[in-house]
This record gives sequence, structure tokens and C-alpha cells, in this order.
Amino acid sequence: MIKSLPKEENPREKALNYGIESLSNVELLALVLRTGNKEESVIQLAQRLLNEVGGFERLNDISYAQLISLKGIKQAKAIEILSILEIAKRLKSRVQDAQSLMTPFDIYYYVKDKMMFLKQEHFVVLCLDNKNRVIKEKTIFIGSINMSVVTPREVFKEAIHVSSAKIALVHNHPSGDASPSQEDIYLTRQFKELGEMMSIEIIDHIVVGWHQFYSISATHLFYDDDKI
Repeated sequence: MIKSLPKEENPREKALNYGIESLSNVELLALVLRTGNKEESVIQLAQRLLNEVGGFERLNDISYAQLISLKGIKQAKAIEILSILEIAKRLKSRVQDAQSLMTPFDIYYYVKDKMMFLKQEHFVVLCLDNKNRVIKEKTIFIGSINMSVVTPREVFKEAIHVSSAKIALVHNHPSGDASPSQEDIYLTRQFKELGEMMSIEIIDHIVVGWHQFYSISATHLFYDDDKI
């Protein structure tokens, strides 16, 4: 079992002390397998499994029949390995299919159905990857928006947590009128200045109304049937 390995060889201990990203391919697989057998430790089993299938990359195409044909891999272990591989495939597919938010309209249509008719103001941060795809969406505050309640710490913490170099700010106006207040404009200016200091780009601040939105970066009010 993993817990019976010497501390310096235990992948669980290593992950706790140094982070999951510090583990080798063999150690990651060992965590999934959990136990070895009478003849070999879980690390040895993981290494042999990778050797027999032709390397870590070949796991991507392995079948249930192939797995249970390997010594030390029975039904339960085979299913656990396949479940982890399926999770990885689905996550990869989701990222590849994600829409890039390149224009104010892209941001608006991403949040429109969720935010247009909310009864209270919601301030939302969209953390983006280098291709402007959303990697995290977080509602920071619900209520009247101002700098005293929407703090830089809360906004930039989300971006830093997911290693995002870009963020889009979004909030709604329950009145339906997307025209920004002076507080909205001031808040955006402050966040852009702070973002520059932290190398995190604020690509836009979108104010959502009823079938309309205001892009503070474009300084323009748009309607659903407008074109950019």
C-alpha cells in the first residue's frame, strides 16, 4: 500500500508537501492504483504497467480488455484507471470547445442569459486563458456596486488562483438601463491600473441591461441587434 512506503518514496506525502504537480507520471499512476501486490510495491506496479503499455502517452488509448490482461490489474483497478483517463479527455474537450471572448459582444452573450433579468446587481469576474477562453467564473459580490465592497483583493485573487493573465469584469443593472455610472467608470479605471501593476489585463468591463450592454473599454452602448 502507498502508506507502507518509506516517506520519501510515498507519492501522497510528496503531493502534500510539494504539490500534486511535483509528482512524476509513475507516481501519479501509483496514486490511482493505491496498492501493489505481494511481489511489487505500488510504485513498481505503476512503472511496470507503463513499460508494458509502451509509455505514459499510450494510456490514452488503452482499453479495459488490455488493462485486465496485465498482471496485477484486475477489474477495480482497470475501471479506476479508465475513469481518470475519461475525466482528462472530457476536460480537454471542454477547453478545446470553449469560445474565445474576443469582443464585447462575446462577453455579453456569454453572460446575457444568466445576468440580464437578475433582481440585484451581481459583480462577476471571468478569468481567461491566453486565448481569451473562460477558465473560471466567479460572482464576487451581490448588491450595489462600489469600490468599498468590490475589492481588488477579491477580484485579483481569483485570477492569481488559476494563473490567469486576463480578466473581464461584468455586472448587471436591474433597472435594464446599461448606461454606466461614474462609480462604474471609476472602478474600472482603478482596476485597470492595478491590473497593469500585477501584469493582469482587464480586457473590458461589461454592464448588462435588458437586451443591451455597455462596454466601458469601447465606451459605447450596444443593443442585441447591433454589429461590431
